[in-house]
Amino acid sequence: MLKVLTKIGLIVFILSFLLSCTPRYKVVYDLTPPTSKRGLACTKGCQSKLNQCNRLCGAQYSQCSVKAEQQARKRLPALLQTYPHDLENWLNARANYERDLDWYEFRVDMAEARYDRYLDRCMSQGKKKKSCYRSYSSRHLPYERPTFNIPRPKKPTLASEAAKIRKISCNQNCGCQSNYRLCYSSCGGAVTSKKLCVKNCPQ
Repeated sequence: MLKVLTKIGLIVFILSFLLSCTPRYKVVYDLTPPTSKRGLACTKGCQSKLNQCNRLCGAQYSQCSVKAEQQARKRLPALLQTYPHDLENWLNARANYERDLDWYEFRVDMAEARYDRYLDRCMSQGKKKKSCYRSYSSRHLPYERPTFNIPRPKKPTLASEAAKIRKISCNQNCGCQSNYRLCYSSCGGAVTSKKLCVKNCPQ
């Protein structure tokens, strides 16, 4: 019974895992063309604007990617210099966690071993089992199970650092699609949206 309570950390992990398995959706759009010739001609203009926007957006992203790699190349020597220190700190923190976890589990085992004897003695005094357990757990159960959620540092590379800078600085979403849909609807076309499950979909 006591060991069940010591597995709170495991339960939290399982709940987090289950939450990560929830369905994921994306919004998709259906375009219905206008019925008039004028409206159809108008939508062709929208398509031309979309193509132009995509080309410009791609060119801007390529330029930004080049700058990101240049910045990463400048930063990399300093990052490589600090990496061994970061790794050492992580290894020390991990060792401290493992030591704390061993001590915690030892205390749990000791509490488990003593509980039955305490329960018999407590109930022989006319107290209820639930009351005895509360009294015992408040005085003898160890504190919260140690956790360690710090990711291991990764050795920096030119590619990894450029990707980080690119993710922060470079924008691939220039609003081309949303502008296209606005243009399309202004030409008399119909734009409808719906949610489509793309991951962990219900059966």
